[in-house]
Amino acid sequence: MLCEDRQHDMQKAAAFVKRLATFSLCFGSAESMAALVTLKHLLQKNVKCRNLLENDAGGGSVSGSIAKYQPYASDPNLSGALASVLWELNLLSEHYHPAVSVTASGISSMGSAQNQVILPTLSPQQAFTDFSLDKEAFEPRVNTKKESNKRKRGSGSTELRIIEDTIDAAKSADEDELQKKLSDHFLLLSDIKENKKLRVELDRTTSALQLYEEYKQLKKRRRKV
Repeated sequence: MLCEDRQHDMQKAAAFVKRLATFSLCFGSAESMAALVTLKHLLQKNVKCRNLLENDAGGGSVSGSIAKYQPYASDPNLSGALASVLWELNLLSEHYHPAVSVTASGISSMGSAQNQVILPTLSPQQAFTDFSLDKEAFEPRVNTKKESNKRKRGSGSTELRIIEDTIDAAKSADEDELQKKLSDHFLLLSDIKENKKLRVELDRTTSALQLYEEYKQLKKRRRKV
């Protein structure tokens, strides 16, 4: 289809164009660029398919025999792609990669005039190769508003860390105090246990002394007798 210069069946071409636009939303920048270059090439060769760039329902002035787009139809002639619009290009115009964004915006601005024919300057294969190599050195654009919001959130997180550190310090102080109280408690228990042992020893000594006194008294009585 791409290698032939003649215009193709409008339903099939529109179905392929619509599928390429959907494909561009689902993959990386290199795949998206290759699909967009292919899509642009098809729109340039099939002028009537540029009606998909119009915003009204039914693909602009051409709707075909099927009034509603069927994306899961196996037969492109029954998909009704001409009843849809390329709304995917609006999303791709906000793509993080500037080349994809510019290409999608350029395709969206293509008119449906019969005499507007622009030859492509880049093949899909070359686009895929170039942007696959570009992945290694590419750095996405930074939104200054989001960056400022991150800074604000960063200052808030600093305050949160200060609060958390204060709570941790209080917990640490409470733990030290609790440890001291537990230590005093177990020391007291140890003293009580030691006191019990001393009392038992004292009772034994007292009993022994009492028995010794009784023995002495008994011995004195025997002497008198």
